[in-house]
Amino acid sequence: MKTFTILSSALVLTGLLGSMAPDALAKGGNSKGGSRGGQTSQPTAPLACASGSVTSNPLAGGSSLSYSQCLNPVSGNDVTSSISAELTAFLDSTLGDWVFDGKYEGGRNSSGPNDYGFSWVQTGKGSGTWSLAETVTNPFVISLKAGNAYTAYYFDSSTSFNSGTWATFDQKDLSHASFFVAQGLTPEEPNTTVPEPASTAALVLVGLSAAGLARKKQG
Repeated sequence: MKTFTILSSALVLTGLLGSMAPDALAKGGNSKGGSRGGQTSQPTAPLACASGSVTSNPLAGGSSLSYSQCLNPVSGNDVTSSISAELTAFLDSTLGDWVFDGKYEGGRNSSGPNDYGFSWVQTGKGSGTWSLAETVTNPFVISLKAGNAYTAYYFDSSTSFNSGTWATFDQKDLSHASFFVAQGLTPEEPNTTVPEPASTAALVLVGLSAAGLARKKQG
């Protein structure tokens, strides 16, 4: 009787251990890592534009100023025969009405409509200085292309600038840099001056003479 009781208890205990085994193995497997739990690899954080920098030196003196906003690194090229969509969106959101004023690459400047004479010099690994032949007082953006990506840096100060420093986000040599400036809106004041009677008569005579010449040419 005792033998039967012992055997029964042993069988029950074996069954319980057997039912628990799959759960124990599953937990043990997860603790070693893998795609289904345990020690999973953390995703790599994207590089921030703060990894690089651009500063500007006020003409009035004082400490150099850093950028106000920046565009995180974007794969590809910023400026080729056109301007990339990501850079265009950044320029629209910061400068509003803007013009592409120059791209400096290989000692050559593709100047823009304002021709500020933008250029840069590399003085160390992934760092250097930039300069303008003309002073800029409007907000501006400088984009840096290094390796297989680019960044852009926005300055919103109205202080006068014509030089500064730069550093690439990946410490790679600079391929090229581009300069964009906010388009100044200076509408002309309407002319409200009332001409004197003698001036008015003279203008009328000039107008009639011009009309007569036009008729002769048509004839």
